[in-house]
This record gives sequence, structure tokens and C-alpha cells, in this order.
Amino acid sequence: MGVRSARKIHGDTKVTLPTISYQLKKLRTQGSLQHRQGNGRKRKIDAKCARALGQFFRRNSEVTLHELTEKLQNQCKLTVSTSTISRHLNRLEYVNCLPLNTPMLTEEHKERRVEWAKEHLNDDWKATIFTDESSFQLFRNTIRRWSKCAAEEKKRIPKNRQKVHVSGSISYRGRIVFHSFQNIMDSNYYIEILENNLIMNAKRQFKTKWRLQQDNDPKHRSSKTERWLSENVPVVMNWP
Repeated sequence: MGVRSARKIHGDTKVTLPTISYQLKKLRTQGSLQHRQGNGRKRKIDAKCARALGQFFRRNSEVTLHELTEKLQNQCKLTVSTSTISRHLNRLEYVNCLPLNTPMLTEEHKERRVEWAKEHLNDDWKATIFTDESSFQLFRNTIRRWSKCAAEEKKRIPKNRQKVHVSGSISYRGRIVFHSFQNIMDSNYYIEILENNLIMNAKRQFKTKWRLQQDNDPKHRSSKTERWLSENVPVVMNWP
């Protein structure tokens, strides 16, 4: 290509003359166009402040950017913006994520459920009662969390959060029983709900020819519950 002047390069590339002159000067003095390490403004969050941020995260991964700025101001006497902290966390590969509501099913769980569905594909479901329990929060839990593995974060529901507990049963014919409660659900209370609510309604609709489907919750699988079910329920379906 031969030797070309800065103006000739400018005409071919449309890069400004000052930029071309600066790069040519750097090439003559350094022998390279690479950016020298150490140039530019020093980062405000030094090693000491970075360690302090790490301690804050280990104590509480749900801390907000505004709370982090206050903590750095109080502990390290460092005044930074939320944007500075956000860039620092992004360099460390942290993501501010909203945890999943419930743990996702594993591949093994999915395969077991598919096999269970295939086994019962031709069943007559008209005399099957499905029962389950759940808790509903009065307010949404939308607290975000800092994590390097956002897909693995699961939402924690505080024990003291206001919630409504519900136990319900349905069948082909509709609702069997609906029961709200505040007690801690254990084997004894689960049996009490079945005895006082489910059995009477099930016998009224199906007489003695019906079956119960429930999941593998520990209170469902306890020896006391299984013994009571064997004495009071015609058939209890297995769950994968």
C-alpha cells in the first residue's frame, strides 16, 4: 500500500484528522495502537470498598442499590451513585433478578408425571376426588435479589407474612369441600380436615365407590395418615 499521509488516510476512511494524527503519534512512540493499561480515571470503588460490598451481599442478597450507597457512605466514607455500584456489580456478573415463585420440576419429576399420566390414561375419573392445600399471600412478594445464577433463585416466603391457608377437594361433579384455616398443617390436622369435611361429602356423592388422589407431602405420607386412609378411604391413588 505504501506510505500515506494523515490527510490521505482521512480521505479514504473519513476518520477525523485529529484522531488519525493521535493514532500515528502513538504508533511512532509506542509501536502499537493498543490502549495503555492504567489510563483514564481511577475507579471510585477500590479493593477495600469492594470487600465491604461483598460482606453486605453475604448478609443480605436482597439489599437495594440505595441501601448500598448508604452503607458505603457510613462504613467507607465513600460517596458514589447507584449507577457506579450497578456497574461494579455487573462487572462481577451479578444480576438483579426476581426469584421464581416455586421451584421448577426437574427432568426426573417430569418423566415420572408423564409415566403416571400414561398409566391412568384410560381411567374413569368420574369417581376420583383430588385434594390439595395451598397458602395465599395477602400481598405480592416482589423483592428482587442479587445473584450470579438468577435461574436458580427461589422465592422465600417469610413465616410471619400474612397468608390465608386453604384446603380443597374437587371431583368430576365439582367442589367437594373448601376449608380455610390458620393452624399449622400436620398429620393430625390433615386427618381432622378429612374426617370432618371430606369423608361426609364424599360418601354423600359417591357412597363407597370412590378414590382419593393426593400428592407426596410429608403429612400425607406419614404412617399415621396412611393408617387412617387405609381404614376410611376405599382407594388411595399413588403419586409419582
